[in-house]
Amino acid sequence: MTETIRITVNGEELTATVPARTQLAEVLRDHLHLTGTHLGCEQGVCGACTVMMDGRPVRSCITFAGHCDGADIQTIEGGDDPLGQKLTAAFTHHHALQCGFCTPGMLATARDILTRFPNPDEALVRHELSGNICRCTGYQGIVAAIMDVGSQIDVSGETHVDPTPRAVFTPFEPDESFSVAPETAVVGTVVQDKGWTVITRSFDLSHPAADVWTLFSDVSRVASCVPGASVADVTEDAFAGTVEISFGPIKARFGGKGTYSNDSQIRKGFLSGTGADKSGQSNVRGELHYDIVEKNEATTTVNVAFRFNIQGVLAQFNRPELVTGFVDFLLQRFVANCNAVLSGGTAATDHRMGAFSVIFAIMKSWFRRGQR
Repeated sequence: MTETIRITVNGEELTATVPARTQLAEVLRDHLHLTGTHLGCEQGVCGACTVMMDGRPVRSCITFAGHCDGADIQTIEGGDDPLGQKLTAAFTHHHALQCGFCTPGMLATARDILTRFPNPDEALVRHELSGNICRCTGYQGIVAAIMDVGSQIDVSGETHVDPTPRAVFTPFEPDESFSVAPETAVVGTVVQDKGWTVITRSFDLSHPAADVWTLFSDVSRVASCVPGASVADVTEDAFAGTVEISFGPIKARFGGKGTYSNDSQIRKGFLSGTGADKSGQSNVRGELHYDIVEKNEATTTVNVAFRFNIQGVLAQFNRPELVTGFVDFLLQRFVANCNAVLSGGTAATDHRMGAFSVIFAIMKSWFRRGQR
């Protein structure tokens, strides 16, 4: 059985005769040849097929075409109005796309967010984007682009309405009977703060505080304990160096420079640096604070607070979900190297990070967070 529907797509009135079970996405792609609307999961989960229908975002892969008779549809091909132009420019400026598969749905959702909320903050944008999956960017550039356009709209005095109020999301309660015993004494948090990823960690080293401080206050020695890092041209308060990342197919070598300071009386220090990878496609900024605290004569607690921001193709490393496991994996190797150096040995020279090992560490991190 077929039916004829009449819809307005990107301002043009069109007619299509299709089988009754045809989805809106099929009409757009196969009958109207508007292939900018992408099909991913085809279950309404990934959000790649999102389009605007009568001013609201809908999943075109699970929306029956027959239900759209008389509707006004806007796809990515029709996003050349002022708001669409601002979003497109901002997505380009903030590196908010890589493979581009999720981008049409992301832009439709971004339009919906900015239609309903004046100058949204980061938490709100991330919550509203929770129905759109991106497997490349880490969302950092997407969030920054939406907030950028939101601030422009707010300043311009444009009005916002909420045609479809959303219910407050209530998270599920975790199963307290499930537990995974942690294999590391590293504890702390990973959060987002105004575009920065902020990491706090505490761990113990089995050596006296004075020896630990001697190691940490020597930039060259402590850098040798960090997998993939090396420094050169160290002066009284500055240094230059490189950091190599190898995570499966992702490889980058950052070169940069920074400054540092140490206070031997309270055993606290600070480093700050910037860098870019050799391909010029990613930039990083970072700051590190460390605090050496004597736990007992033979054990020292190290408290670190690290904040960084990556822009470009490696922006996915801004994601807290990925960073948590990745950082724990690196810190375990860093702690082992520190203990080796403090015992009179040398740090491991193999800086390669196997993708399987890192992914396994990330999975364990997720399980540990699930039990708290």
